[in-house]
Amino acid sequence: MPVDLIQDDMEFTPECEAALVEIFSRYDKDNDGALNNEEIQAFAKYTNEAELEEIRDNLDCREEDGALLKGGFLQLYSLQTNAGDEEETWKDLKKHGYDDSLQLVKEADDDGDEKESSK
Repeated sequence: MPVDLIQDDMEFTPECEAALVEIFSRYDKDNDGALNNEEIQAFAKYTNEAELEEIRDNLDCREEDGALLKGGFLQLYSLQTNAGDEEETWKDLKKHGYDDSLQLVKEADDDGDEKESSK
């Protein structure tokens, strides 16, 4: 049985937040704390095989260029999970190599091919 993603107060468990922050970091190639258009599209394409639309209208983004901030990335998953779509959040976590205990067991290389985690 998978571990919980959210706590009773509707906040992420520390393990879930750590997993999501790690996924965010994979796509933040320039390490500026935000996902620019190219980075958002890379995330969206790998995760959903589609492009995300209207992110800037609803989530925490940097004012000057609209880049999705880490808080906005967490907000995306918080909204999804708290809206009753925990299954979709699990699908994304597993796509990025996390198991039912939120342990990273497989990583994706730059081509999206999975490999065993070195952790």
